[in-house]
Amino acid sequence: MTLHSSKIKLLIIISSIHCLFFIIKLSLGNFFLVDSYEYYSLAENIKNYFEFYSADINASTIDLEHYTKRPPFYSIFILFFSFLLNSKITILIAQNILSVISIFLCIKLFESYYNKINQKILIVFLTTSISQFIYSNYIMSEILFQFLIVILFYFFHQIITKKKLSHLLYFQVIVILLFLTKPVFYLFVIPNIVLCIWFTKYINRAYMFSLLPIIACALYMNWNYQRTGSSDFSSIQNINIKGYNLYYFNMSKYGENHAHKIDSTISNQAQKKHTYVDQQNEIRNLSLKYIKKDFLSYSIAHLKGSIKMFLDPGRFDIYNFFEFENPHKVGFLKHLNRDGIKGAYQYFKEQPLIIIILLPLILLFNMFKIIGFVLFWIKHYKTTSSLCWFMLFIIIYFAALTGIIGTSRFLVPLLPIYLLFSTIGYTTKKPLIKFKRPQYYPT
Repeated sequence: MTLHSSKIKLLIIISSIHCLFFIIKLSLGNFFLVDSYEYYSLAENIKNYFEFYSADINASTIDLEHYTKRPPFYSIFILFFSFLLNSKITILIAQNILSVISIFLCIKLFESYYNKINQKILIVFLTTSISQFIYSNYIMSEILFQFLIVILFYFFHQIITKKKLSHLLYFQVIVILLFLTKPVFYLFVIPNIVLCIWFTKYINRAYMFSLLPIIACALYMNWNYQRTGSSDFSSIQNINIKGYNLYYFNMSKYGENHAHKIDSTISNQAQKKHTYVDQQNEIRNLSLKYIKKDFLSYSIAHLKGSIKMFLDPGRFDIYNFFEFENPHKVGFLKHLNRDGIKGAYQYFKEQPLIIIILLPLILLFNMFKIIGFVLFWIKHYKTTSSLCWFMLFIIIYFAALTGIIGTSRFLVPLLPIYLLFSTIGYTTKKPLIKFKRPQYYPT
């Protein structure tokens, strides 16, 4: 695809921002967050022992949680770009390139249905979504995951416009790679069945292809069972439900002491079980039991968290990226949940100047993005393409599963499409002339 001069300027601007954050991160020198060490340990263990284990495999005790906590695909990505090329920096270079590709591929997809994208608004929205650039420069799976999601949308578009079996096959392969990158996507095998049935409008017997991710998921879970005795897709599911969803809900409603007490009670009860699988089942069952007791209140908190994902200005991301010291050892979210708005405001006043300046500004533009996103659907829900509806489904899917722990980090995989929805929401007033129903081609 030939780039017009306006696209070249946009490429220069976006690439320059990526380069700026890359240089800052190189000068600071720390490419790791807490999760990064687990991804990196998994990559090291694959390389040295061909063991899929996300902690120190030579430690005195083995924690079975680490056999399934991190799916392997991102660590294989690390393995290639770090160990085989002998540099962690090449991981960041690769991720920055993938980030730029994801943004421009999304632009191309939207321009298949809509007129020229307003680049000024898009640039403003991008520059105030700095988590995109921050996570391009951490050893974290967000950017690879984002790239795979964008490729999924690309093959969806190809399926409905070109009707090729190969594109449907590639679509299913990407679904598999997605849940082998982050566990959140393994449940997509269920809506994928419905989607493949719908694809029969374009490709005969498309529903049969939905079996591929199901088989891959079943094989992976069986492999987990052989290694740990538990067929859970990932141990992170129970870690999240107990240590984050339930804990933050209890802290918000009942206070930190109560939250810690319930968390300890569940852990102690689980430790009484003699096998790993029984411990995992106990954690899940007890956590869900507490949630069901407060189901209505929890549901409201879960919904608020899903919305908060779109508003969060990314204090944690900025704080860690620029390596500011945190004497409190806890962040804005914990202060908000524990002490309410007053406590969060008091905490905010004690932050570094760059935080005080950036956070309100980013929060303001995040509100503008939400408004633009809503405007898009108000204006175009009757005429928009099936691709956009699929994108909306994926956004809702992520927001619903993220819930209480929703922060800017969890929006990163969806940022390019979300920002383009918001941009078009402000810049179009009627059905656009480039939208047309997909042309069908013979198989």
